[in-house]
Amino acid sequence: VWFFSRTTRLHIRASRRGGHNDGCDPRQHLPRHRTTKVTIRVAHGRMDVFFNRRLVCRNNNYRHPTVPRRPVKVYVADPWHHPASARVGQVVYKRLGRSVVRARRGARLLTRSMTKLRRNKYLGTVRPSKSYQVSFNIKPWGTAYNWRNVLHFTTGGNYGRYGWRMPAVWFFSRTTRLHIRASRRGGHNDGCDPRQHLPRHRNTRVTIRVAHGRMDVFYNRRLVCRSNNYRHPTVPRKRVKVYVADPWHHPAPARVGWVSYRRLR
Repeated sequence: VWFFSRTTRLHIRASRRGGHNDGCDPRQHLPRHRTTKVTIRVAHGRMDVFFNRRLVCRNNNYRHPTVPRRPVKVYVADPWHHPASARVGQVVYKRLGRSVVRARRGARLLTRSMTKLRRNKYLGTVRPSKSYQVSFNIKPWGTAYNWRNVLHFTTGGNYGRYGWRMPAVWFFSRTTRLHIRASRRGGHNDGCDPRQHLPRHRNTRVTIRVAHGRMDVFYNRRLVCRSNNYRHPTVPRKRVKVYVADPWHHPAPARVGWVSYRRLR
């Protein structure tokens, strides 16, 4: 990445088969004395450039991007050019999987990359809603004895009070079958348990939706479980903590990513 001469417009290059100097040059000039978050994504046969999450440039020639066999050196700025008149920070390189999942409008994306579940991993808080949707990607690699936690939304503890499972998800013992609980009036531990077991070593997109008097569970957009008992779901007055996995159980043998919480109307 460079500045064009006497401007703050970016010149972005990335090697691909048939074009070692191809790229994408946004028309917009970066504002001076203001921070801009720049994202360059090469995936799905194209290069996309974003300024503060807004798409500003696209090149559809990246069906075969260059993949070197050895590690890549990183310079900020390089030894062959004079540096740009700017400050740079928070530089991140992320290896993307086969699919890139985007959170829908109105959803809060809590984590992106697929990571190994770890006990007591706290992600933050969300503002609860009567109708909501929780989605995440999960890739199991095995099974284990006893309840194994995947994620847990709670106002405080593990079990026994309304708001302590909003929702919470486990593996059944020695399986990859999900046990899904979400608090409601008259049942602080009600839920829906799909019969299907998650495939090992493959990503599954799981969506838990509480709305219209029911809980629906989807695997890769296919309905796999429904409970019609959610006419009055619990709506806590305080914010809900999010764990992946929680502090009360051993974590499931799986990787989880792209966890999002969406408040529904």
